[in-house]
Amino acid sequence: MRLRLRDVATRLLAGALMALAATASVAQPAGRTLRLVVPFAAGGPADVIARKIADRLGPQLNTVVVVDSRPGANGVIGVQAVSKAAADGSVLLFATSGMLTISPGLYKDLSYDPLRDLTPIARVVANGSALLVNKQVPANNIKEFVAYAAKSATPVAVGSAGTGNITHLYLELLKESTRANLVHVPYKGVAPALADVMGGQIAGVFVDLPAALPLIRAGTVKALGMVGDTRSPAAPDIPTIAEQGYPGVDGVSWFGILGPAGMPSAAVDRVHAALARVLSEPEVVKGLQDIGSVPSLDTPQEMRKLIADEQVRWAGLIKARNITVD
Repeated sequence: MRLRLRDVATRLLAGALMALAATASVAQPAGRTLRLVVPFAAGGPADVIARKIADRLGPQLNTVVVVDSRPGANGVIGVQAVSKAAADGSVLLFATSGMLTISPGLYKDLSYDPLRDLTPIARVVANGSALLVNKQVPANNIKEFVAYAAKSATPVAVGSAGTGNITHLYLELLKESTRANLVHVPYKGVAPALADVMGGQIAGVFVDLPAALPLIRAGTVKALGMVGDTRSPAAPDIPTIAEQGYPGVDGVSWFGILGPAGMPSAAVDRVHAALARVLSEPEVVKGLQDIGSVPSLDTPQEMRKLIADEQVRWAGLIKARNITVD
């Protein structure tokens, strides 16, 4: 199943109806602290979004939600902390789609299996991604970028946040769709790649909207097109790559919440219902959209299927392109 942002409104409505049907048993026992593990450094996009949700989740569960930053080892440290915790809903994981759907097909010795070691609760936020290029690149859309690459004596360099990262996979899909003369340059994170785009060392890089929008609004870079076949509600003026004549560059980077394996269905339902109410609050919706994210609530069953389907898709692309990491 490929994510489409146009499904967001339907799923949010369904989530809101579920929340309205929930009874007082939804609340956590008074005084119980919930620890939300974020496997990335404090202050980053994942941490910022997690805190926006945690701030509202606590009152919905009648408890205190503490954001616990556990960066390191591409998310493995955070996953292990949650997988070893009590499966009672007191410890949850705030995960990126990449660590759940790409890492299993990329790392041969990955120490966890998302569907074996964790309990999906809900995908909560979807982030559109855009191809950003240096202001001096003589292109304002994908067709012009392809023409620019065709005239270049050497392949045009496009960066990524790392080999096998979703930003790299988007580039592989772009190369396949456009047959453009492009070469991949991996970085250790999107920040250094963006710095080199702005400095002119490379032409462009795919970036999630929460990081891209401030630069686009400031005129620091140019956005040539969005990944996927539907424009993002957070950036409706940016056309998709597909509508510019190049289909197949699709997918959505997303964040989800999971618990330890074996988490009881009552605990899963309690957290899910609270998340549905949080993501239905107008101020939460606006706050997320202002930074380039879109609330997007799945059921636990939908999230499990989404993870399984995307694992198959990305593993196939990784194998076809012979993408490996040290």
